[in-house]
Amino acid sequence: MTRLVTLFMCVVLASFLALAQDEPKRTPRQLPPPTDIDPKLTEELRQLEQQLCDAILRRDAKRLDSLVGPQYTLRVADIPQGSLPRAIWMDNTLNRLKPESCEQHYTAARKLGDDLGVVSLLSTTKGTIDGRDFSGDFYIVDFWKKRGGNWQIIARYSSPVGKPPDRAIRQLPPPGDSDPLLTDSLRQSEQELGEAALHGFKDTKTMERLVSPEFTVRVSDAPERSLPRSLWGQPTGAYKMESIEERHHSARKLGEDLAVISLLLTQKASLDGRDRSGDFYLVDIWKKSGDRWQIIARYSSPMGKKFDRSPPR
Repeated sequence: MTRLVTLFMCVVLASFLALAQDEPKRTPRQLPPPTDIDPKLTEELRQLEQQLCDAILRRDAKRLDSLVGPQYTLRVADIPQGSLPRAIWMDNTLNRLKPESCEQHYTAARKLGDDLGVVSLLSTTKGTIDGRDFSGDFYIVDFWKKRGGNWQIIARYSSPVGKPPDRAIRQLPPPGDSDPLLTDSLRQSEQELGEAALHGFKDTKTMERLVSPEFTVRVSDAPERSLPRSLWGQPTGAYKMESIEERHHSARKLGEDLAVISLLLTQKASLDGRDRSGDFYLVDIWKKSGDRWQIIARYSSPMGKKFDRSPPR
C-alpha cells in the first residue's frame, strides 16, 4: 500500500513539474527607446560639459569665464530654498574647492529652441571644499544658451544620488533667479498636477490640459532612460498615491514661452505594489501655448534613496 501511495505521489509531482515547465515565462515589460534625446546636440553639449569639468579641475578662470554665462545660478536639492549666484560659485570653484577627479555618464541633451538646450547627466566627483568631503554621485540638469555662436551654461540643478555632502552653513544672498509672478502661476499648475496624481490620474481632461504630448520624465536612479507621456500619468490604477505635499517652488523664465521650476515634493505612494514614498527634488520644464502652460519634461531625484526601477513583469 505504501509503495502505491509513493508511486502515486511521484506521478503527481512529475505532472506538476511538466506543467510548470510548459507554462510560458513572463518577461519584463520593455520600455521604448528614449524620445527626448537630440543626438547631435547631446554630443556637442557633452563635449562642453567635459570642458567645464576639466576647467574646474584645473581652476582655469579664463575658460570658466567663457563657459559660464553672466546670469548663471546653481540650485541644489538639499538646500532647495536657495540658489548660488555666479560670483559666489566662481569664488568657491577657484578658491575654496579642491577637486581631484570628475567623471560624467549618461549624458542626454534635449533641444528646447534654436539657442537653448537642457542636459541631464550623472557626475561622479571626488574632492573637498574648505576641508569638507565633497565626493559622491550627483544628478545634474544643466541649461545651456547659445550667444554669438557660442554655448554658455546659464543654470544648474544638482541632486546628490544617495547621501548629500556635508555643506558648510553660509549666509547666502536672496535668490536672484526666481520670478515671483511666474513662480505663483506654475505653483498652481504643479499643485493641480499633484491633485490629479492623488486621485489616480482619473481626471483625464485636467491631465490633457496640463501635460503636453511631448512630455517625458527622467529619474536620477535610472539616468539612462526616459519615460514617455504614454507610460506616465495614466489612469491604470498602477500608481497609488496616499498623500502629497509640495514646497520650495522657484520658477525661472527661459524664454518667451519656456520656463523651469524646481520644487521639493514629499509623497507616500506605491507603483505596481512597490514603494515610491519619500522626498523628491523635481526640475520641471513648462512650455506656454496660447494662454496656458503645459509641462514638457520632468527630472526627478529621490532624496537619500534609490528605488527598484526594473520594469514590472
